[in-house]
Amino acid sequence: MKSLAENKIEVAQCSGFCFGVKRAMRIAKEALDKNKDAGVYSLGPIIHNNQVVEELTKEGLKPASLDDIKKGVVVISSHGAAPKVFSQIKAKGLRVVDATCPYVMSTQKTVEALSKDGYFIVIFGDRRHPEVESLMGFSGGTAAVVKDEKELGTIEFPHKKIGIVSQTTQLPANYIKVISAVMEKGFSEIRIFNTICSDTQKRQESAAALAKDSDVIVIIGGKMSANTKRLFEICSNICKGTYHIETADELKKAWFKGAGRIGIASGASTPDWVIEEVKNKILMIKEEGMGNG
Repeated sequence: MKSLAENKIEVAQCSGFCFGVKRAMRIAKEALDKNKDAGVYSLGPIIHNNQVVEELTKEGLKPASLDDIKKGVVVISSHGAAPKVFSQIKAKGLRVVDATCPYVMSTQKTVEALSKDGYFIVIFGDRRHPEVESLMGFSGGTAAVVKDEKELGTIEFPHKKIGIVSQTTQLPANYIKVISAVMEKGFSEIRIFNTICSDTQKRQESAAALAKDSDVIVIIGGKMSANTKRLFEICSNICKGTYHIETADELKKAWFKGAGRIGIASGASTPDWVIEEVKNKILMIKEEGMGNG
């Protein structure tokens, strides 16, 4: 263990907003600027970060259910939405602004094409996550969602043509386990797509590398954020001192007692200013600790 005098705080190379989140934020703010008097809504949080959602709400973007929206503009979140949701929005005479992440959109198109070509689709992901719900909508009812390879044992495949996709924020190693389990089933044809986004993989690799060289690693991101949960899972398997927080207020002095090297990694929806707040708070805790010594 390194001494406090040798303490170092390092932020993972791949941190802050990902491309898809930056794009969703830009689209949402453009919608607010152009439709100030019309009313601008999002169906649930536009990204999974409470601090960002609160800031956008102050600017006029109101999270709401479709039933409660009578007029105005509806922004589709970065996680996407099922085709029926778009139809329902248009049927109400509302305008749609689509902020779906391009990686998610690509997976949606893949699922839709597989369904039209007669494939039974296995979706690896979190069943209740909005991204996965949107993928189910594009499958036309020809898909099953599994959270791990064990769940495949409960699924009856209606035919032998199988397509496999993953939620964009899943762990590649876990996806491989699901693929291997599917291939043990009887099939005549199988199509496998790597739909885990490149930013997710780089972020996971960056966090893992940092965890290997840290006494404590703090993962910053929304508690509902799938990609942040994956980072916590990866790092906690490497570094015992791994903690998941949303804001600097959640930091505890006891976590850093005797710690030398401290790492910080963030989910794809965590803004730079939150990362900076956390880093500054850790620096303050360290200085207080050295002062007490």
